[in-house]
Amino acid sequence: MKNLRREFIKKTLLGVSFIAVTNPFKQLWALTKVIPCVTPSWNELIEIARWAPTIHNLQPHQVKIISEIEAELFYNPERLLPVEDPDSIFTTIAMGVFIEHLSIAAAPFGYKVTIEHFHDSVSIKSSKPTLFATLKLVSTIEKEELNKNLIFDRRTSRLHYDGKKLKQNTIKRIKKEAEKFDHDFFHSSEKEVVDFVVNLNEETLFEDLASKPTRDELDRLFRYSKKEAKTHKDGLWTKCMGFSGRLTRSIFKNHNRWTKGFRKKLLKKYYMSTFKGTSTICWFGGAFNQKEDWVQCGRMFARTWLIMSDENAYIHPFGSLITNKNAYSKIKDQLTQPEAPKKTWMIFRAGYSKTPTRSFRSVSYTHLTLPTKRIV
Repeated sequence: MKNLRREFIKKTLLGVSFIAVTNPFKQLWALTKVIPCVTPSWNELIEIARWAPTIHNLQPHQVKIISEIEAELFYNPERLLPVEDPDSIFTTIAMGVFIEHLSIAAAPFGYKVTIEHFHDSVSIKSSKPTLFATLKLVSTIEKEELNKNLIFDRRTSRLHYDGKKLKQNTIKRIKKEAEKFDHDFFHSSEKEVVDFVVNLNEETLFEDLASKPTRDELDRLFRYSKKEAKTHKDGLWTKCMGFSGRLTRSIFKNHNRWTKGFRKKLLKKYYMSTFKGTSTICWFGGAFNQKEDWVQCGRMFARTWLIMSDENAYIHPFGSLITNKNAYSKIKDQLTQPEAPKKTWMIFRAGYSKTPTRSFRSVSYTHLTLPTKRIV
C-alpha cells in the first residue's frame, strides 16, 4: 500500500513538474502565432525612416537593397556641409539616427536592424555616393518600447514655448534611455543657465553669419517659400525656422544692410523673441571621438527625441554651440560637464509649444535587387 502511495505521489509530482516546465513553451508558441516573424520589406522601413532628422534637412543617406535581410547604407557627398560640418561629424550622427529609425520601424515585425560592417567614413572629399555601412535585419524577441508612429509625430519646434518646465517623468525616461548607451543627460531650468545658453546661441549665430562662406552655404539650403520647399523637399524651409521668407531672403541677399545700425538691433531683437517661453535647457555627454561613437550618439539621440514626442514635448537643437569653437569653450566653462573622456556633444532647449510645421522629405534612395518573396 505504501509503495502504491509513493508511486502515486511520484507520478503526480512529475506531472506537475512537466506542466510547469512545458507551459512557458506553450505560451511562447501561442505568442508566435499572434505575432508571426515575417521579414518587413526594406521599402516599408525606408518609407518610415526617411522622416528622420538630418543636419539642415539634407538627407544624405541612400540605401541599396542587397537581399531580404541585408542592405547597404551609402552617403551622398553632394548633401554634405563643407563649411559648417567639415569633418562630417553631425552628418555621421544623422546616419545613426536614420539606422535607429529603421530598427524601430522593423520592431512590429519582430526584427531589429544591426550594423554588420562599417566601411568608409563620411567625407567631403568623396566624389560619388560612398558605402558607409552594411545593415542587416535580425529577428528578435526584445520588446520595443517606442511606437514607430512617433517617427511621424516628431518635430523640431522653433516656436514660442509655453514656459512650463520639462516634466519629471520625461526627464526620468530620457535619463534612463541615455544611460543604456553610457551617455549622461543634463538639464537645467535655472534662469541663469537658460539665459546664458539662449544668449550664447544668439551671439554664436551672428558670429557664424559674419562669415561669407557660411552665409553662402546656408543661402543654398534655405527654402524661402512653400513652393521652393515643396519643389526641393529638403533644406531649411523658413516657415519651419520660424522666420518670414521675405525677411530671411533679404538678410542673406543683402547682408551688409543688416550688420549695423537699427536694422542689426531690430534683427537681434526679432531673433531673440522667438525663444519666448524657453524654460528648460538640456545637454548630452558621452564618447565622441570616432565614427562608431558618432553613430551611437545618433542612435541614442533618435530614441530620446522620440521619447520627447511620446511625452508631447518638443526640442530645438543648438548645434552651433558645439561646432563653434568659441561657443564650445564657454559651454565647457559654464555648464556641468561629463567626466572625461566623455564630451558634451549636443545642447537643446526642450518644452511645449503649438504643433510646428513639418519639413518635407525627398525619396532620394537607391533600390536595387528588391526581393518579392518573404521569409516566414
